[in-house]
Amino acid sequence: MEVVKDGKVGDPDNWKAEVICEKKDKFDRDGCSAVLSVTVNDLVMMYWHGTHFRHNYTAIMCPCCGKWNRVRDVPQPVWQKFNTFNNREKAIFDGFSESIY
Repeated sequence: MEVVKDGKVGDPDNWKAEVICEKKDKFDRDGCSAVLSVTVNDLVMMYWHGTHFRHNYTAIMCPCCGKWNRVRDVPQPVWQKFNTFNNREKAIFDGFSESIY
């Protein structure tokens, strides 16, 4: 067995990842397929309404086409530093709601 990546994040401020601008589900619009290098400073807090409460998540806006893209698999140390009261208060509604009201 070989360890490909050890899973340690290191300093959350220096975290970066690659995100592809693409359609994520049937309700989403098509992306432009740009490969984007994302840092913690690029992240934006967004949310959608579930049946009982609000769900927050990280996203970035593609500079090529303007599409919002969810950033998945954000490591726990990065999420803990990013998930602040201030960021939740400024979160952008993505337009999706499971609410029946």
